[in-house]
Amino acid sequence: MKNIVLISLFAIIFTGCAITGYDATFISWYQLDRLPQEAFLKQNETPTIMYASDMDAKFREITSRWYWCIGETGFTGEQLYTPIAEKKIREICTMQRAKIAVWNERLINTERGIYSRPHTNFHSYASPYGYTSTYTTTTYSVHSYEIDIYHYSAYFFIPIPPEYRMQYAPGFSATNLTQLDRQVFRQNTGCRITVVYENTVAFYANLFPGDIITQINGRDIYTTKDLLEIRNASKIGDTWDMTFVRNGQLYRVVMKYDLYYSNNS
Repeated sequence: MKNIVLISLFAIIFTGCAITGYDATFISWYQLDRLPQEAFLKQNETPTIMYASDMDAKFREITSRWYWCIGETGFTGEQLYTPIAEKKIREICTMQRAKIAVWNERLINTERGIYSRPHTNFHSYASPYGYTSTYTTTTYSVHSYEIDIYHYSAYFFIPIPPEYRMQYAPGFSATNLTQLDRQVFRQNTGCRITVVYENTVAFYANLFPGDIITQINGRDIYTTKDLLEIRNASKIGDTWDMTFVRNGQLYRVVMKYDLYYSNNS
């Protein structure tokens, strides 16, 4: 049998942590004062809050539409009502001036246990002389409880202004391989594509997040430094002959260095 008083106490503790959890764990991905201020949420603007069952897929969808993710937050606690969770996320959007936020809740554990509850029993008896006396005894009842524990996470976004997009030509972002990437892909060198922006040269060349770039125009790509140097040396209309690894297979694609496909035709 669940005890309402104890469960309510747990709810107060966990909900208290959850309400402040979003604020306490916010991690910025950029120095926000260095990003273009026109991209941020305006004072009287309302942010868009979205729930996503698949955070990775939603993250790729939003970033591919020319958005920067400026930060994330996450915490663990008892389940929140959706309006409470979204209210806190909206407050962070206002604080960080994010225009879009995506959030998710995921059941990670169920806490189970038992506890004992004391009961005071009152007794009385009459003595042989006619006096009445009272006394108490204490007994204990055993109860069980069950609390679902959730992990909450959220990403926050601002749009990339058009004048800042050329740095991602021919239409993708990439990062260095992590140690986990090396283990998973059995690849020590290269740059892993993280975002392919919609309707760009890279988009129509059928590049995908997760592809690992290993060579461009005969030059080996070991890190993002190599990729950046090639980008800086490229001019609109140049040809990129690029080799990449996908699912352990080596592929090659030839495309024009430009941003949008309409300019590449």
